[in-house]
Amino acid sequence: MSAGRGDRVHECNAICLGGPCHGLLTHIDQDIGVLVVPVPRRLPGEPEACARYRVTRERVRYSGRNEPYVALHWADAPPPPPCSCGGLAP
Repeated sequence: MSAGRGDRVHECNAICLGGPCHGLLTHIDQDIGVLVVPVPRRLPGEPEACARYRVTRERVRYSGRNEPYVALHWADAPPPPPCSCGGLAP
């Protein structure tokens, strides 16, 4: 995997959805699994950080591009809040 910023060796083929890298284009070479994506720094002194993204079968199309991007969904998303219905399914 390589970040899409300035890297022209490989064309970007995936997009991060959700989390701290939302909208970041990148290149991936795998069909399944979880990737570690470097979080873009907002300031030069910011510490390095990474976020985990899951490779999905979902594809995202953009006008002006023939091939759709592979959707990478944020894997570190917080779990949903506990059910307040007393544990009974609707």
